[in-house]
Amino acid sequence: MNKQSLLFTTALASAMVLAGCSTQPKVESTSTTMPTDSMKSSVLISESSQKGLEKETSAVVPTKPPVAYRVPKSALQPQLIKISGIGYGAESTYEGYTPGQRRLMAIRAAKLDAYRSLAEQLYGIKIDSNTSVATLTAQNDSFRARVNAIVRGARVVSITPMADHNYETILEVYIDKSFFQNAFVYSKKEEETTISAEDLCRTLTCHTIGE
Repeated sequence: MNKQSLLFTTALASAMVLAGCSTQPKVESTSTTMPTDSMKSSVLISESSQKGLEKETSAVVPTKPPVAYRVPKSALQPQLIKISGIGYGAESTYEGYTPGQRRLMAIRAAKLDAYRSLAEQLYGIKIDSNTSVATLTAQNDSFRARVNAIVRGARVVSITPMADHNYETILEVYIDKSFFQNAFVYSKKEEETTISAEDLCRTLTCHTIGE
């Protein structure tokens, strides 16, 4: 009887030990659920590196370089035209003048007449005309010519004495070829328009750099 009670007691104790081991709570590892500081820094570093990579790829996109043209030097220079004016002057018959004064006044008159000739060629002449008609017959016909202009840069070419105490003076001035397109009042000025580099170089026969 004592032997049976001893075995029963031993079996009960072992069952209780096994039951206690099976009811112990499981301790879950927090390493997989809570991110550490090193993991956070690695995530930030990866995001910044990705942004930097995107900037580098956008900067590496090749852009088409602008086309440079070589323009001939002659096309940049103004196309000059020489305009000449001839004037004439006569010595005065006033007896109070000395021969030297008469000669100088005749030269002065010839020079001013040459300036008038230049102004007429550069800016034109304004004509005032008046005609009177009665019974289908012209009774009076008169006209007057006027010129009002400024002439700069004229050069005296020659002053030549002529017969009967007269003098001839020649003046000349150089102007750009496009001067007459803007000088006259009655000419229509074209509006400024934009032109592409290709069209401009087509008229100037320029070449691209590198050809």
